[in-house]
Amino acid sequence: MEADVAVIGSGPAGLSAAIALASNGVKATVFDRLSEAGYGRYHTVCGAGISRCTFRKLRYLRESDILNTVPEALIRFPGGTDVSIGIDGAVIDRPSFLRRTRELCASLGCSFVHGRVVSVVRAEGGFEVSLSDGAVRTFTHVIGCDGAFSVVRRCLFGSEPRYMVPAREFITPETVPDRFELELSESYRGAYRWVFPSGDRCNTGSLPGASEPGGWIQSGGRIIPCGSVPVIEDDNAFLCGDAAGMANPVCFGGLSAALLSGQECAHAIISGRKGAYGRWWRRCILSSRRFSELHDSLASMTDGELAKMAAPVGRFRSLWLSGICASLRHPKYIPMYIGCLITFRYGW
Repeated sequence: MEADVAVIGSGPAGLSAAIALASNGVKATVFDRLSEAGYGRYHTVCGAGISRCTFRKLRYLRESDILNTVPEALIRFPGGTDVSIGIDGAVIDRPSFLRRTRELCASLGCSFVHGRVVSVVRAEGGFEVSLSDGAVRTFTHVIGCDGAFSVVRRCLFGSEPRYMVPAREFITPETVPDRFELELSESYRGAYRWVFPSGDRCNTGSLPGASEPGGWIQSGGRIIPCGSVPVIEDDNAFLCGDAAGMANPVCFGGLSAALLSGQECAHAIISGRKGAYGRWWRRCILSSRRFSELHDSLASMTDGELAKMAAPVGRFRSLWLSGICASLRHPKYIPMYIGCLITFRYGW
């Protein structure tokens, strides 16, 4: 098809869209404001957990991208209850994967422009993309993959994600088990403190100020946009990944949503089917309202309530088995148990 697509942002969503477009002969220009060094720093301290379900849907992900195979998540509740759940996931080498994907995009004909996009406006026949150096480019389509404070979202959609959750992450030199550990507390206000493996190092963090490990070697702060936005497609303008608030509001994983949304957005452009991308997201399990409902419930609970909810679940240390038994004894917690189960099954 005849299209000239501007992809704003070269993170997971942007590169996923660009590689799908370029693989089908559609011209794409990718804009990114970060320097090469800044790009590496930003993506080193950033979520890299991905489910095997998503991994298998993306042909350009390779086994060599995996740093850690993760078969288990351990949830620590107030009151000393630990609950484990079997998962099928991995931690990838995010900076290495993104650099390799950029090289592949370039080899397929994508153009890369280093510069900060300051505005995107509708113009005759498409969109004008303006950069901070005064340059203006015109495109038939524009895809916003530019993160929590998306310029594309601000200029063309005028919306905000339901939640904007601040987080602080730290890389430490310690080695931890190949599992995700999540600690819940009323002080985290619906979020959690985490300890994840990252190769032979550890990625840990939580809300800013809630905890800071000693001996960290790299840190980074960010806003995690969750709960989606009302509209992600509007007459050849699209939002993907964090720009669309697609991170999960329970586990806050956004990598899967970013990669899948970029790919689906590109397919919609290639097919020329208006509304196809928006319909995909509305039907996608990643957009289920259960996640937001569970986030709101957890954010309102005290440590005592969290401990009460967890007590029957912890009987078998397995969320799948004990969740069924606990639901029979405490029906009011059924939506929370279901929300937890679908979060770890589908939400990342």
